[in-house]
Amino acid sequence: MKSLVSLTLFLLLAVIAPAQKKNLTPDDYGKWQTLSYADVSANGEWVAYIVASQEENDTLYVVNRLTNKTYKLEFATNFELSKDNQWIAWQIGVSYKEAEKLRDQKQPIRYKMGLLNLATGKKQIVQDVTAFRFSRNGKLLAISLEPPKENKDKGAVLLLRKLADSSTRTIGNVTAYAFNKKSDYLAYIVESANIAGNSVELFNLDNYSLRIIASDTCKFSKLTWQKEGEGLAFYKTFKKETYEEENAMVYAYVNIYKAPALKIFDGTSFKGFPDSMRINNASNLVLSDDMNAAFFGIKSWTAKPKKDEKKASDSSKLKADTTKKGDIAKKTDSTKSVAAAPKKEDKLAAVDVWHWKDTEIQPRQKMTYTQDKDLSLHAVWNIDNNSYFQLSKDDAPYASYSDNRKIAVVYTNKKYKPAFKEDYADYYLVNTRTGEQKLLFEKMLAGFFTAPQPSTEGKYVVYFKDKNWWSYNTTTGQAINLTEKTGATFWNTRDDHPATKPPYGFGGWLKGDKELLVYDEYNVWALNPDGKGARKLTDGEKEEIQYRVNRLDFEDPFIDDTKPIYLSAYGDKSKKFGYYKLEKNKVSKLLFEDATIFRLSKAKDANVFTYSKQDYNISPELYVTENFTDNKKIVATNPQQQNYYWGKSELVSFTNKKGKPMQGALFYPANYEPGKKYPMIVYIYEILSNTVHMYTSPSVRSAYNTTNYTTNGYFIFRPDIVYDINEPGTSAVDCVVPAVEEVLKTGMIDKDKIGLMGHSWGAYQTSFIITQTNLFKAACAGAPLTDLISMSLSIYWNSGTPDQKIFETSQGRFDGPWYDRMDAHMRNSPMFNADKIKTPLLVAFGDKDGAVDWHQGIEMYGTMRRMEKEHVMLVYADENHGLAKKENQIDYQKRQREWFDHFLLGKPAPAWITEGTSYQDKMKAVEKENKSTQ
Repeated sequence: MKSLVSLTLFLLLAVIAPAQKKNLTPDDYGKWQTLSYADVSANGEWVAYIVASQEENDTLYVVNRLTNKTYKLEFATNFELSKDNQWIAWQIGVSYKEAEKLRDQKQPIRYKMGLLNLATGKKQIVQDVTAFRFSRNGKLLAISLEPPKENKDKGAVLLLRKLADSSTRTIGNVTAYAFNKKSDYLAYIVESANIAGNSVELFNLDNYSLRIIASDTCKFSKLTWQKEGEGLAFYKTFKKETYEEENAMVYAYVNIYKAPALKIFDGTSFKGFPDSMRINNASNLVLSDDMNAAFFGIKSWTAKPKKDEKKASDSSKLKADTTKKGDIAKKTDSTKSVAAAPKKEDKLAAVDVWHWKDTEIQPRQKMTYTQDKDLSLHAVWNIDNNSYFQLSKDDAPYASYSDNRKIAVVYTNKKYKPAFKEDYADYYLVNTRTGEQKLLFEKMLAGFFTAPQPSTEGKYVVYFKDKNWWSYNTTTGQAINLTEKTGATFWNTRDDHPATKPPYGFGGWLKGDKELLVYDEYNVWALNPDGKGARKLTDGEKEEIQYRVNRLDFEDPFIDDTKPIYLSAYGDKSKKFGYYKLEKNKVSKLLFEDATIFRLSKAKDANVFTYSKQDYNISPELYVTENFTDNKKIVATNPQQQNYYWGKSELVSFTNKKGKPMQGALFYPANYEPGKKYPMIVYIYEILSNTVHMYTSPSVRSAYNTTNYTTNGYFIFRPDIVYDINEPGTSAVDCVVPAVEEVLKTGMIDKDKIGLMGHSWGAYQTSFIITQTNLFKAACAGAPLTDLISMSLSIYWNSGTPDQKIFETSQGRFDGPWYDRMDAHMRNSPMFNADKIKTPLLVAFGDKDGAVDWHQGIEMYGTMRRMEKEHVMLVYADENHGLAKKENQIDYQKRQREWFDHFLLGKPAPAWITEGTSYQDKMKAVEKENKSTQ
């Protein structure tokens, strides 16, 4: 009896006691999930979201927030909810294992589409789908099918499904299609192998009648609806034997509800259209909101030589061929400047000419070749009065428009090229109705916010100059400083780059060009564009909260202030995140917490919102709320986390060497025990304290991973770094060393077990810091800049631009070239200070790195090897600035961890650390792997 009681008590305690937590290992990482995408139905009843898993199947969940009814749909990669709240369509991939198999075989995934009736739960599957789209009213679904390999037709099959009864219309050879806004028409282009069947068709979705808008043996393209769906435009492409390139005609089918009319613009027969130009069928085509104008691009047209010119040319060639060799020699000797004509069979030399006057260097020209080749000049055809104007010219080819397309700002930067530092441009104001053009500004800074931009209705042009916001009245020509009398600072005082200081930002225009919203350090301001008033809408400086406009609806180009305006909020010092609402000039808090709160979205027809929430120890959660009165958690990802020890995070305040108050994010090791000293790795880039509430999933494919290390017994510290001009390296030292010293005061860190790591710019700082201090016992730098002189002369191959500009205006933070700042460049270069390094350094590069030339690693390797210092460089074949191949990601993560585990934890070093790996040994391993897979 006593034994029975003991057994009962034991079983009872086993049920009551929490499950014993365990340590997280790399074998467990594959279970971790991410919340990849979420949306809410128009009526706010249904919430859909995808949970993506590292090594398991991705799953789409659809939840009714009122009844908790839930659908679970596997292998989903994306989805769309119908606007009538009745359906969801989703793309269906394959299982994780199958996807890995196809990846290894370098085979594409063929996708299916699923369709679910939310009310009944009935599912339908369609095979080989490339795309799908609901009509705006949700009554129809257009499905594009994958064309079979043997199909030589130009278009693909389009299925038009009526969702009420599943009746389906099959339309063949479709190259483009689009529903209009009212969902009563579907326009599409048909292009078949038999060119006689090419057409543009308009299908009435109410009565299923079909109208052929145009048909021809020519191609049609660039199908585009007017904003309200009351008209459409497209190109018809044709060729002329007397010209090299294709030309196009503009078709506009307007007023489809009242008085349908097809208008055609043919530049070849239009008086005033230049003979040397053609309409470029690759250019964007836009039909204005009032359907009175069509905007398109034009390009030069190359005429073929005429027959008589060709005969004359052939005759001269024949004459040259029959000339006596002696005569040629005499002529050559006498002129001493006649080069031998190239023979017909000679091939062009594979040579690029790099000239010092090049406006863009050759690598950049190669990157932008297609874009430059297709660059069009802006033009407009005013349909109502049948007038045509060329809006931009060769010397000023670029343009931005008001949303109603009444005015354009045309600009050129050509005469300010090459631009070694900042970019400048000349700006012109163009009236698209009259073609009138006038110079607005000459040599104005061409930054993202500083450049002149038209207002939504074209009444004003707004720009940032001399640390203030300005407006230009397009009717009166008056320029007004909008902010000088506010007493506020609108230029970014925190920006520590050597270029002109930009504004804090621009939030958009209110409806009717009534006011424009701009930012100071903490607040949102409303500026009257006529200069008659400025309103500060928030009081962020009181609690050091940064408010910014968070648009939830982009259907209109303007912000409608008769409705609530939603603001994101960020605690500058507290690192809290959340949202506020601005309504009737009153700001009210919706959410503001010690967590990362993001991805706010709103149901179109209801005051129902979704948002995500996470903290370092809280895996991303999805919430739904009605008017923020009740916040309901829909899902919490990674429930398995509760079975493992996990860390926590906190803010650390410190003062850098220059006396500036700063912050950093400190992440505790899992199962932290007070009184015990732990190893710590410092991860650096620039400002990182704002990641204190960021969740990090462990991953075998992720180096520098905070959770990988905290669950392996490390502290991770991410301090902020600010910069002095011409001192990028020493600035990093002045911030990082005091930050680490501040954390050491806690007594939690073993001062003999501190590591340092970073990637790219963070790798540069890592490599430099260890030349200035022996505080760190191991370091890892992924793609570091090591020689700032040679790096400033390198090329950013991913964009084809010189690194000089980055050095003198951006991250490099030098206010002049290396030859004027040689001492500073050398003083801040890891390579020129390598003799002081006592810290073992691991460096990793991809040999196709297009951001930091991997020869930077070679320079450091050669230097440290010659100095016989502890150093290993990992070079990954065919990888860019970040590793993309799974096997390489896993390898780097593993080696990085082994590096720190050895030097900080004292674990045995693998042979690659102590002895390296010979090429012969590597190839033996490769051959062994190849045999095992055969």
